[in-house]
Amino acid sequence: MQRKILVANPRGYCAGVDRAIDAVEKLLEVHGAPLYVRKEIVHNRTVVDQLARKGVVFVDEVDRVPEGSVVVFSAHGIAPHVREMAAKRRLRMIDATCPLVTKVHVEAIKFASEGLHVLFVGHGAHDEAIGTMGEIAGSVTLVESAREAETVEVPDPQ
Repeated sequence: MQRKILVANPRGYCAGVDRAIDAVEKLLEVHGAPLYVRKEIVHNRTVVDQLARKGVVFVDEVDRVPEGSVVVFSAHGIAPHVREMAAKRRLRMIDATCPLVTKVHVEAIKFASEGLHVLFVGHGAHDEAIGTMGEIAGSVTLVESAREAETVEVPDPQ
């Protein structure tokens, strides 16, 4: 029996991505353009381009945002040092981090505070990994491949 698989195009977003996009849209209504967003709000070129046309300015770091401006943190989350840098620049911060990403941060912090060493499986250059590992620096080891998983060592194997 032959089966046919249909893939919706475009596919929808998770609730966290919807929430982040909605936050930026509402902030544009309230504050107007330009509205600064650290990194891309979501990994979707069409959405990013549409928001840019409406006056959203995507920046790699908060030092590119004029002092005192509104800055939105993307759905991917941030490390604590980003929030600290934004506070020093007197930026008005809006955190659009996906609740599921926040949950990962909270769990990682909990495990690290219990003295456990966390193995983070993911891509080290990705914003979600950077944010999570930044929450528990010194208590985390990044594992990016099956090869690394085979040889990873932790401070206390017990």
